[in-house]
Amino acid sequence: MDLVRAISTLRDSAGMTNQELIDRSEMSASYFYGRLRGAAPFDANDIERLAQALGIHPHEISRVAASIGDAREIEPILDTDAKELGRRLTAVSRAPRLDGSAFDVDGLVSALADRGVALDPDEWSTLLTGESSTPIRVRMLEGVGAYAGVPTAYLLELDDAAAVEAAEANFEFREALKESGADSVSARAVGEISPAALRAIAQTLRSISAH
Repeated sequence: MDLVRAISTLRDSAGMTNQELIDRSEMSASYFYGRLRGAAPFDANDIERLAQALGIHPHEISRVAASIGDAREIEPILDTDAKELGRRLTAVSRAPRLDGSAFDVDGLVSALADRGVALDPDEWSTLLTGESSTPIRVRMLEGVGAYAGVPTAYLLELDDAAAVEAAEANFEFREALKESGADSVSARAVGEISPAALRAIAQTLRSISAH
């Protein structure tokens, strides 16, 4: 997987999307993504083609792969359950943001860029499927949480049941609030309400909206 991470890192450094890398290396999308997910390894010919597409020497890919451990110290990487993370990111993307506005991928990319974090829309789409084999960057998840108004524990601490309950009850409340046409409420006020109470309020708002 270090080789896959190296390719992803070099792709980001080159400012390329996965599709651009696929086109320039003349690989099929299914072939490339299959290897990116770890279904099969990139062979020597693949490395040469990818290096040419990236404008670097093949040895550079090997060098970055070999130093991926050091890179972890520079860019903290999260070892996590990709499927569960994908489910949570999907929930985040479907819920209104804390200010009531819609979650927007372009807005997320821009907000992350302001924090010095690069995110490719293709990478985001793959993360949502739960099939991403690229390194899960802690700073990226922190940026997603900040953009959406979600506690980082929901994305970083997958075993934290309380964080899941609180965040997903909050999503229900936000959705019901938006459906009712009401303005957003302060994060502090919502934070003082229990998940069960938030769900009850959300149900009441939906009932009112239905009449």
